[in-house]
Amino acid sequence: MDNLLIQKVYSDVKGVLNTIYKQRKRTLFFQKIMWIITGLYFVLMLLNMGTTYFYNSENSLIVFFRQFQATESNPYAYMYPIIGLIVLLYPTAYIFAKAFQKYKIKETETISKMVKMLFPKVGFTQQVVAPVKEITNSKLFSWVKTDTPIYSYGQIIGKANEKTMNIADIGIVEDNVSNKFIGILMRIPILNIFVILYQFILKNVLTNKTADNVYFTFRGMFCWLSFKKKLNGHTIILTNNQKTKLDRASSFKFTNEQKIHLEDPRFTDQFLVYSTDQVEAHYVLSVALMERIVTLKEKFSQPILLSFQNQQMYLAVENSNGLFSFPSGKLDTIKIIEELANDIETGLKITSELKLE
Repeated sequence: MDNLLIQKVYSDVKGVLNTIYKQRKRTLFFQKIMWIITGLYFVLMLLNMGTTYFYNSENSLIVFFRQFQATESNPYAYMYPIIGLIVLLYPTAYIFAKAFQKYKIKETETISKMVKMLFPKVGFTQQVVAPVKEITNSKLFSWVKTDTPIYSYGQIIGKANEKTMNIADIGIVEDNVSNKFIGILMRIPILNIFVILYQFILKNVLTNKTADNVYFTFRGMFCWLSFKKKLNGHTIILTNNQKTKLDRASSFKFTNEQKIHLEDPRFTDQFLVYSTDQVEAHYVLSVALMERIVTLKEKFSQPILLSFQNQQMYLAVENSNGLFSFPSGKLDTIKIIEELANDIETGLKITSELKLE
């Protein structure tokens, strides 16, 4: 990417980036306040429930909570904390919603301007439905179903070596092993309150992410394009970690897959390979292609996932902030433009990077 162009884009949006940073900071402040209030309510509710087991105690704390327990003379006492929560939460939630909307509109407009200045020849839209069919067909995400919540934050359509390249920024709320375990805990009385405190309150209080990006099991770039080799089955390349192994082993959707053992130690240290055909997997993953995949991962500086099937190649690149959203922290730095340009340019050049022509 031309450094002069990156410098020009930065000069044009520098002031706006600083404004967006301040707006997001306010949004996160109100988000934390809102969830702190909610968290305190749940803690007080737990304490109130606990005092029922010490009804005859004269402890000052227990006496205090006793006034919020229903009695014959005051059957609606339990409503007081709920009313108090609404009174406290409503103005904070209203201000948060307004601040969030203002911040997201400015972010969306600025991202659009940056992408169109950096890559004027590609088609870019932010009002597009998530590519659910392609994500499902890729088989990269073990638990994705047709009804899985999948969100789109923008999509690029460009040409690379006469091939159409599609690049989308997606967020998936995947029903993986971790989420299924949380779902089980949510069905256990009392324990489910602690799960709520951690999953929906502490995460929002401690994170520097805005509320729309906290719960995704995958957020990042998703690409798809035609692949010259005709395949009868599919070959999947995933990040080499225990979570990936557990998710794949626990899914009943891919029982016809085999784990493929390859001899390139640099590749196998970073990736796991599953395929419906041992011979076909080795046909796809030549020594040269494995080396290029490792190099591609280094260029993105993020975990990558790939799949090959039906003359299609799919690529997913993890990015907790998303491709078409700004990262946390200071924004008025040229590095923001450089990272966006690098990710999009690398995505558009996948065919040449992997030599798929």
